[in-house]
Amino acid sequence: MTKLFTSRAGLVISLSLGTLLSCCIGSPGPQSISQAGNGEAAAAIPADPWHGAISEANRASQLAATAATAVQWQQVAGAWGRSLTLLQAIPVDDPRYVFSQRKAREYQQNLLLAYQKADQQGLPRAFPALGSDVLDEQVSLYRAYVAAQGPPDVLIVGSSRSLQGVDPQVLQQALAVEGYPSLRVYNFSVNGATAQVVSFVTRQLLATDLHPRLIVWAEGSRAFNSGRFDRTFAEILTSPGYAAVQEGTRLTLQAQAPPASAAEDPAEASVETVEASPETAEDAEGVESSEPVDEDEPEPAEEPETQAEGVTKTPTAALENSSVTTAAGYGTVPLTPINSQGFLAVNDQFNPAVYYRRFPRVRGQYDDAYRAFRLEGVQTQSLAAMTQFLESQGIPLVFVNLPLSNDYLDRVRMGYERQFQRFLQTWANQGAFTLVDRLEEWRWQSHLFADPSHVNRYGAREMARLLAADSRIPWPQPESPDGADNSTEAEAESSDASPPAEE
Repeated sequence: MTKLFTSRAGLVISLSLGTLLSCCIGSPGPQSISQAGNGEAAAAIPADPWHGAISEANRASQLAATAATAVQWQQVAGAWGRSLTLLQAIPVDDPRYVFSQRKAREYQQNLLLAYQKADQQGLPRAFPALGSDVLDEQVSLYRAYVAAQGPPDVLIVGSSRSLQGVDPQVLQQALAVEGYPSLRVYNFSVNGATAQVVSFVTRQLLATDLHPRLIVWAEGSRAFNSGRFDRTFAEILTSPGYAAVQEGTRLTLQAQAPPASAAEDPAEASVETVEASPETAEDAEGVESSEPVDEDEPEPAEEPETQAEGVTKTPTAALENSSVTTAAGYGTVPLTPINSQGFLAVNDQFNPAVYYRRFPRVRGQYDDAYRAFRLEGVQTQSLAAMTQFLESQGIPLVFVNLPLSNDYLDRVRMGYERQFQRFLQTWANQGAFTLVDRLEEWRWQSHLFADPSHVNRYGAREMARLLAADSRIPWPQPESPDGADNSTEAEAESSDASPPAEE
């Protein structure tokens, strides 16, 4: 998936900038602004917009000469954007009109360059580093989303299969059709997220002002295999962000989260540990999964030690070792194509005839994801802690067993998956969550998959529609009585695009 982040970065940047440019270029003329009767709007366009446009352009050039951070490049972009707005306010009958539109083309390119420079600096972290760039990015994006939109009604969690497997924007739209208008949906999924990781995020990281009304956990069996070494959570355990959480810090909209007392909520006491069997701890001896580079199996530079949560470096020392390069003191994280609602759209379509020319076909008996398969252990303990916590908070939990392709579901893997289905049904029967099992939904529809075990953007769209129409799911009732749509503006490219014909 790393290659997907890199290859699609330009596309996402251009799409987001296209929205901004359309706003600038499509600005109303001076007559419409003056007729609006808004004093501030009228003041924004001077009597002679040309001189204002040139002034903003000069300011942008001066700022660009010394810009070195993402914030500074955003200021450069803002100046170019204001200049473009003023140029477009010049009336057609003005003798400078043709020349001004030629200058606008130049300034559009400068605006694009400024945003690209800002993106290259990375996204400022909203919390100390948590050992995963994608988790750090999601933390920063989610906090900004809640600040702008309010807590989501529905929060999707899970690993990479969920990150690119459920489109939150399409889910919003489909829920509106089903009679649930105005619901906000965010996808807070992270590469490699196991039950331990999801439990940590929901129970310990997020403060109550960031809690959703419903959680949809879209996942599969790999996240619950306690016999498999949990690299992602091991990295979290040794991170400065985890040390901050242990001190009582939470991700919140408040300027500073108040320390949480362990005596206030016994459920907050951590139960997660990293446990490795001899088979899973020595990955070099095994054969990798059939996927090219599975982000559910990130390779750390150095194998983290197996340890309980309580056996970490001291919080002070951990924070001293963190990168401090921004005003917030938390450093930056590389920007990826994850959109404003936490979703990663992947266009690839799985064609076995082409796919296995590039990647080896690995049978289930050699797949590390199922080696030492064990559904009892630290991952199940984390599931229990999470369900108890959500019950205490009054937050319903829905578990979605995501689809796998027929090429992935060979006889060996299917045996493990049947075991996992029975495991899920047992928990559902006990009232732990609402179960939606879609394991074999598109088993022979490879065009809805990006690889053997991850769906693509078209599958993510269809999964969102299936979930919206599922009467078993206790969707929250809209809080707004007038049914006004408070969600972010739809990006037509992410929801209306149709997949090409199945090969």
